[in-house]
Amino acid sequence: MKDRMGRIRAVKIFYRRFGVYLYILLACALILLGVSKHPFIEKTRAVIGDFSSEIASILYKPFQGLGYISEYIGEFWDMHDKNLQLKEENGRLLYWANRAQQLKQENDLLKKELGFVMPPSGKVITAYIVADNGGLFTRSVLVQAGKEAGVRKGFVALYNAGLLGRIVSVGQKSSRLLLLTDYASRVPVTVGEKRYLGIVEGNNSSTLRLTSLPEGAVIREGDYITTSGHAGVFPMGLAVGTVSKVSKDEIEVTPFVSRENVDFVRLIDYGVGGLLPSKTILEEQE
Repeated sequence: MKDRMGRIRAVKIFYRRFGVYLYILLACALILLGVSKHPFIEKTRAVIGDFSSEIASILYKPFQGLGYISEYIGEFWDMHDKNLQLKEENGRLLYWANRAQQLKQENDLLKKELGFVMPPSGKVITAYIVADNGGLFTRSVLVQAGKEAGVRKGFVALYNAGLLGRIVSVGQKSSRLLLLTDYASRVPVTVGEKRYLGIVEGNNSSTLRLTSLPEGAVIREGDYITTSGHAGVFPMGLAVGTVSKVSKDEIEVTPFVSRENVDFVRLIDYGVGGLLPSKTILEEQE
């Protein structure tokens, strides 16, 4: 026992005296192994590298597997949460679908009781805008569809369910579309929740003016404006714009559709043509 303790003490003394030198020699040896070009050393280095890569690969695989498992669990919970959200949304959609069906049935019943006749929808013609022919006093565009395509005066022009104008003259292959912003444009409308009757007028700018309101009408910014169907110019319920400015002198309306953002329009025959003269101002100018 004393001999064993003596040997351990001798090793400790040797380590304290020469341990630093041993580390220095080991570091030098590793540096020489790294920079030496001797074939044996290069071969040894390659063998050590291969062995180390195999060991690292073996050790890495469990961590890689854990990473895949963690990722899978994360995706599973994410899909679980999305599935719950979809179920909730589906429930809401089913509720509103049933509600819409109930309202449709009620609406159909009321129309039947009142003897309401739906206006004709007619066919839809999609046409590209090929030219701006507006000048100082007119705001109109030329669309690439005419009599050959079935277009007639009075067709309504829509873009994304927003009203852009109506057809005022028709050629064989093209038609003239008078924009809402034209000075000659007048559209009977209803305004706001109380559905005040009024007229939206063009003024050759990017906005419209709201006029001819009943006395005492309270108009606020943001009020929604749709066609009223009066005078047989446009069908009822087409989206026109919103009130953007209310002042003492005038009420300004921003249309839903801006000509600058439109490349094509839908021309629809609603069977209305009221207030359309046999010869329009634009045709007289031609």
